[in-house]
Amino acid sequence: MKCGSRFSPLLSAVAFVGCISVFWAAYASSLPLMGIAGWAVHRLGAELSAAAQSGVFDNLVNRSNPQGKTEINITYPSLGRADIDAGIRRWVTAIADAFEENLAGDDDATDEDVPKYELQGSYVVTRPSATAISFTFELWTYTGGAHGNLDIITLNYSLLTGQRLDLVDLFEDPDAALKLMSDWSARELLRRFAGTQMKQMILAGAAPEAENFANLTLTPEGVTIQFQPYQVAPWAAGAQQVEMPFEKLLKARPLAVVWGR
Repeated sequence: MKCGSRFSPLLSAVAFVGCISVFWAAYASSLPLMGIAGWAVHRLGAELSAAAQSGVFDNLVNRSNPQGKTEINITYPSLGRADIDAGIRRWVTAIADAFEENLAGDDDATDEDVPKYELQGSYVVTRPSATAISFTFELWTYTGGAHGNLDIITLNYSLLTGQRLDLVDLFEDPDAALKLMSDWSARELLRRFAGTQMKQMILAGAAPEAENFANLTLTPEGVTIQFQPYQVAPWAAGAQQVEMPFEKLLKARPLAVVWGR
């Protein structure tokens, strides 16, 4: 899978666990500035409280610069398994490092008249079966402009081996999986946004390319396909999700043990 993205201007600043978007330039928009942390909490707060009940424990990366104009708060999980926990910790630390390094020398980052620059991260846990676990992160940044920015990133692991599960690990025929997910997503999104002028945006963002389906949340029922803001819909529509049943992926020969099948 190639690194780079047409959705986030600065992609792959960190590559501990594959191609990952860690920092975004502000996009022009007529929307008012929104509270980054507040929006993230609204969407994820309820799920976070359930994490500790499922054998997953919260950890926090918390940093601010001496002037108090840059703040980083990323909540991330640990399982008590060194083979999985170390990789997640390195990944989150690298995201925080990249955010700080990218702002180094930015005069606005210390200007008292400029709103605080922020990186806020939260996660949700899903378990497709007793043998796998899926973490879906929402990473919000604000670095100036009309509103903050968001990326949805998933980390999936085998609880049997500790291996991170990418597309090629989930399906014996990943090309077939891309085609199936592309067709399914395009139909759902075209139905969802019927009557709009978004057809070309949807068809491009849901084309059968690995980049478009890099973030899959694994669920007992199948997968939830995570689309970034601006990928298949404008910012005002939010990040889009499409749920796809396991049965609809059978032609790609999914690794049945991941779903307990």
